[in-house]
Formats: sequence, structure tokens, C-alpha cells
Amino acid sequence: MSKSGFYLLLALIAFLSLTLRLINYDRLPPFKETMDEFMYPWAGITFLTKGTPSSWSMFPSYGEEHTVGLFSSWGIGYYIVSPWMEKPPLYPLITGIVALMFGQDNLQEVRLSTIRLVPITLSVITIILIGLVTQRLFNSIAALIAASLYATIPTIVMANRLSITENLLTPITLLALLIFSLRTKGKWQTAKPYLLGLCSGLALLTKDIGVFLPIALIGILLLKKKWRYVVIISIISLVSGLIHPLIGLYYDWDLFLAVLEDYRKAHSLGLPQIIYSIIQYPVIGHKEKIFLDGSILAGYLLLFTSPFWLLKNTKNDDNFKLFLAIPFSLLSVSAILEGGDVTFYGWHYFPFFPFLVIVLAKLLHDLWQNPDLLKSLFFYLIIGSSTIRFFLLLTPQLAKTWQWILAVPLLILTGSFFLKPAYQKIILMTIFIIFLAVNIIIILNLDQIYPSSPQPFD
Repeated sequence: MSKSGFYLLLALIAFLSLTLRLINYDRLPPFKETMDEFMYPWAGITFLTKGTPSSWSMFPSYGEEHTVGLFSSWGIGYYIVSPWMEKPPLYPLITGIVALMFGQDNLQEVRLSTIRLVPITLSVITIILIGLVTQRLFNSIAALIAASLYATIPTIVMANRLSITENLLTPITLLALLIFSLRTKGKWQTAKPYLLGLCSGLALLTKDIGVFLPIALIGILLLKKKWRYVVIISIISLVSGLIHPLIGLYYDWDLFLAVLEDYRKAHSLGLPQIIYSIIQYPVIGHKEKIFLDGSILAGYLLLFTSPFWLLKNTKNDDNFKLFLAIPFSLLSVSAILEGGDVTFYGWHYFPFFPFLVIVLAKLLHDLWQNPDLLKSLFFYLIIGSSTIRFFLLLTPQLAKTWQWILAVPLLILTGSFFLKPAYQKIILMTIFIIFLAVNIIIILNLDQIYPSSPQPFD
């Protein structure tokens, strides 16, 4: 495939993803899926207009001394605290600037229709980065498959509409992986460690758990004994990581430490079981709203087992080591900082999604090149049955015949392996196109299978 053809198709997929994400984006996921969506722009607006960040918080450390009011609108009530210091400043500033650009300069005026444009825009950037990274790791066809998956998997589409920090952390992570994978010379070679350090710094300024990115980068570079890279990335990461504590020091150091302790306690409730929770609670937000999606389940199963098979087929390349180091560093840090099962939230794991679709795309492409019945059955049983389930949710009149509907594709799939390889490829391609089409139909009709509600106006 030519470069121009690849970039054109990637741009079309990105446009499709934008279109799908804009459909009912301000009501799906529903208002109050997470009030964190308002936490960030409120903090950004007040910081930019008054010099001190103020927003809602549930943490008791603020107490009456730092409670400056009660927000009562849209059928909800939250105490507003100041100075608000729970999270690093980057995402509050971005969403605050966007809200102000739309003339929303007080808390009551902030609209989901405005602030959700931020993560949707970031998701388009993410899809382009997925395509470029996958092309560097594998090939152009796998890259287009990965981008198509990310564009059309219903869970990911809804996740990309939520205005939370993880949707900024995701493209930053992919950008670091892309920069790392580029073979550079001259000035670009000199700039490369600084660019990687910048990505690490931005990750830390987005969310404290963003420390997983410099950990992954520095770990790989230490193994390669690239001391200059290690020093530069470490210094930039350290300076960036100090900004959040320095904000706390500027406003109220004791309060800052108390809030961090509240955060630690909240996320330590229950027992450490992050892997089980990820599989047990396939959710967008709160664990009570289960949303079964076979593509996500298959992606997690393949990603978690990828250290056993991916490097064997890729000559132990450093790019693949970093590709694995990033999600497993995130998983390890999350297990320690946010691994309690009581406060499990789906959005904490959105940065895994690009890695899920990339490993899925790699194996789907391998399967298409070399059809295999047992591998096909893996995808059929997890993704195929999930796709049929989605279809039946929209056509309840066919629900009683689900066994026949499930059996027919299985018979076609298994029967295809008695045909010539060329026909096998055609059938596999047809099944994949049907899978994408059903995903798109589901996205167009999400309000029929997932709670939907707009933000009230008063």
C-alpha cells in the first residue's frame, strides 16, 4: 500500500470516528455518569478568572474552613471547596480555557456539549496516532484495522466522550511511543530525548498516575544503557512532577497532604484485585453499569498474555518492549494506587484501549494472512457472540431464535476451512466487515441499550 493511500484511508477512518462520537455525545454517556467531568472545568475557570482553583470535592479534609459555597443546580448539590488541589493542573486548564472560549465563565453555565468536545477531539488525534504507531510496529493493513476497531467499538466510542483526564493521557502515551519508534538523525536525534521527556512531563501534569510513562521509558532506556536519554527524561519528569506539589505548597501544604491522604484511603478500600475487577466489571464509568463488549474482553485477554507471544515473533525489538512496558507499567502503578475493588471506575483504564485494539489488529491480520480454525473460534466465541448479542438487543423479536443465529455463522466459519485459502480470506474479510457494520449500527442506536439523559438547563 502506498503512503498516500494509507494516510487517506487513515484520515477517512478518523473522520468516521469523529462522526460516530458526535452522535448524541452530550447525553450518551448520560449526565452524571461521572461528575468529574465538571470538576476539571470548574477548577480551570476559577483559576483563570480568580487566581485560585475552586471546584467540588467529596474529601473531608477540606472541612468548613475551605468550603466556599454550595452548588445547587441541575438537580444536584455539591460543596465547592477552595483551593481545590486534588489533581495536576493540565486538564483543568484545557477544559477551563475551552469553557471560557464558549462564554461559560461561571459554574452553572458549563455544558457537557462544550466540554465533551475536548475528549472527542483528543480521540481523533488518538486514532491517527494508533494508525502511525501500529504501522511502525507491524504494517499498514494492521494499522488500518487497529484504527477501524478504535473508531467503531461501542465501549471505546462512549469512553471517548467522557471529559476526564484519561482521555488526555491516552494520546500523550501514544505520542511518546511513536517518538520512541522513529529512527531519527541529526537535529531530530538530538531533540528525541527532550521530546520523550516532554511527553513524560505532560503525563505527570495530566494525572499523578501518569508516572507510569517515565517509568516505562526510563526502564527500557536503562536496559539499553542510554544514559543521556535517561538523565534528560528524568530531569524533565522530575521538574514536571514537582509542579503539582508546588501548587499545594503555594496554597496550603498541610491541606494538600491531607487531600492526598484522603485520595489514598478512598482508593485503598476493599482488597487489591485490579485484574479481576477489570474483567469482572466491563464498564464505562461506575461498576454498577455493566456494558458487555467482547472486543474489549478479547483485547484484555490478548494484551495480558502478550509477553508470552509478541516478542517471540518480533526479534525482541526495543519498540515492542516499550509497547509492552507502557501498559504493564500502568497496570502495576494502578494496582498499587487504585487497586481497591470498592472504588473501581472504568475510566481509570481508558489508556489501555489503544493497546487492546493494536494487539487485536495484529492477530486479526495474522489470521487473515494464515487462516486457522482454532484461532478463528477464539474470535468467534468472544467477539462474534458479543456482536450477535448486540444485534439481538436491537431486535428483541429475534431473541428467541438466538441459538440459530449463533449457529449459522459458526457453520459458515468452520465450513470455510474446507475451501481454498483464497475463499477463506474472502469469508473472513466479509465477517470482519459485518462486525464493523454491526458496531456502527449499535453506536447509532446506543440510547436503546444504554441509559441516556441530557444535562438539565437549571
